Amino acid sequence: MHFKMFKPIDFKDVIARCCGIWVDIIGEIWNHRNMMVFKNEYVDLIEVFTAVKRKIWSWITVKERLTDFSYSD
Repeated sequence: MHFKMFKPIDFKDVIARCCGIWVDIIGEIWNHRNMMVFKNEYVDLIEVFTAVKRKIWSWITVKERLTDFSYSD
């Protein structure tokens, strides 16, 4: 099942996915930075990391319908 997820590499797809992941990471860091600056809230690094993982996982499962893995993977 694991190897069925892979297909021949198309570098345009790889670049698009990496850019999407990069945007998700920077976006979450920016959102948590804004919470610290404008709302005086304390932000934990584990909370930021968990939010990034959740957003990337949801993005991949919606974008790539053939993927079959759980959030805990």
